[in-house]
Amino acid sequence: MSNSGALVVHGLFEHKGRHQDNVNWLNNLGISAYSINLPGHGDIKQKGHIEDWSENYSAIKEGFDLLKNSDKKIIFAHSYGCLVTTSAVLSGVVEPDYLILSAPHFADNYPKFVKNLSGTLAKIAPKLRAPSPVTRKNISTDPQVVEDYFNDPLVFRSLTVNFGNEINKAQKFVNENIKLLKIPTIVLHGENDAIVPISGCEEIKKLDNVTFVKVENSFHEILNQDTRPFVLSEIYNWLKSKEII
Repeated sequence: MSNSGALVVHGLFEHKGRHQDNVNWLNNLGISAYSINLPGHGDIKQKGHIEDWSENYSAIKEGFDLLKNSDKKIIFAHSYGCLVTTSAVLSGVVEPDYLILSAPHFADNYPKFVKNLSGTLAKIAPKLRAPSPVTRKNISTDPQVVEDYFNDPLVFRSLTVNFGNEINKAQKFVNENIKLLKIPTIVLHGENDAIVPISGCEEIKKLDNVTFVKVENSFHEILNQDTRPFVLSEIYNWLKSKEII
């Protein structure tokens, strides 16, 4: 077994605590795992706002530095965390050896006219807030996960227009440059994801270095519902095929 390390990166509107199960799972496999809160998230006063995407690069670099003593470095990201991670990789900010991407936020269901307006709105009213697309009916098929999510004091329900505009720009950058991603990667996405559509994976799944897994009968949080054992077994087999475990 090699000396492997992993950084676990959470999604939008949530925090690293919701991914502790994944940190524990990796640790149990002998992979030294760590997690971070991204800018605009966690136990802070002003949730749901960033000034500039570069804040994410600073955070991901700082988190990735925790893996400096690992021979094989992995980033295991979910949703928005995949967008942050992939943009950082394509920009040369971090250089992991492997990527695990759960429901990557390369597309979303915000109306096109809203996305087109975000640049203008970000200039006029950057702190204006847009509601989260997460509802009790689309995040997870597990009622307890839904209940816990909506009662979690660190989960927030809106983001600023400026934050949304930074996301739009990052999505554009990633989608235009995804063919340059050369790292061995596994992508897993729920077929019934109404928050981050699976169609956003059309380009990444064509790459030779990418293993793509469609998770059937699944909402957005493929690791927080009855699909978890299947998803973990797919990741486990992939890690084994890469001789990481």
